[in-house]
Amino acid sequence: MIIQDIQTLNKYIPTILVPEGEYTGDAFKKYETYLQSAELFLRREITGNYLFELIAEPNDELVHFCSAIIAHKAYVDAIPFLDLIETPSGFAVTSNSNLTPASAQRVQNLITATNKRLGECIEDLLEYLEENLNFHDDWKSSKTYSLNTDSYIFSVRDFKNYAPLEGGRLEFIKLKPVITRSRILKIESIISKELSLEIIDQLRDNELTEANQAIIEDLRFALANYTIGQDTVANSFIARAKTTILASVDSYPAFKNSYIYHNYLKATTSDTDAPFKAFGI
Repeated sequence: MIIQDIQTLNKYIPTILVPEGEYTGDAFKKYETYLQSAELFLRREITGNYLFELIAEPNDELVHFCSAIIAHKAYVDAIPFLDLIETPSGFAVTSNSNLTPASAQRVQNLITATNKRLGECIEDLLEYLEENLNFHDDWKSSKTYSLNTDSYIFSVRDFKNYAPLEGGRLEFIKLKPVITRSRILKIESIISKELSLEIIDQLRDNELTEANQAIIEDLRFALANYTIGQDTVANSFIARAKTTILASVDSYPAFKNSYIYHNYLKATTSDTDAPFKAFGI
């Protein structure tokens, strides 16, 4: 495991009790299952297999960012069970005559705060991977990277610039199916799959063309608002992007060569009102 003792866990989670002397090992054991599960979460949802294996190599910064995620994920999963023990007659809450059990509201506040911090730790790691040349190529070659960057908005911090969203990275991960569905059904049906995928590839390489720079903000506003169910707002932004594309269609060869544009031309040859109809708006 990446985190191997209670002292390291306590460095990231100050509320964890670190007993003195020979009892530190016992204190750590109750977190081991949750730490293993957190490592699986990190590997599956964020780093991918290959980059995860690199965490074991000497690199203090990468280990730090990944350890912060593992610690917070393990702790938030463990909190509901830390004071429970199983008895012959059911579950009981452990008690100590010197301590007063925390109220349910305080425990919930701790879970909420830890979840929020977990999301921040994930964003910190992703920004580090984007900016660090030593790991950027390994990160980009992973399947997880492709899944995390298959739209026009790569991070929850950026998403919140375009539409309101309660929560952090964990909630953003849960929204990925909605984001993908919105992109495919509501945006690519207007600007074409070909142009959409071209933009995503350029965003990954940080090489947006001037033409695509002219529509990316509208596409991001549209995507974010479709995701949260604000279709009227989203439709306004996708209409803006459509207008820009049609005004300079030669600057968008991926769109110009698509079946959507070909169908649009057929529909507009005999119907002057068809441009909006052909584009689904």
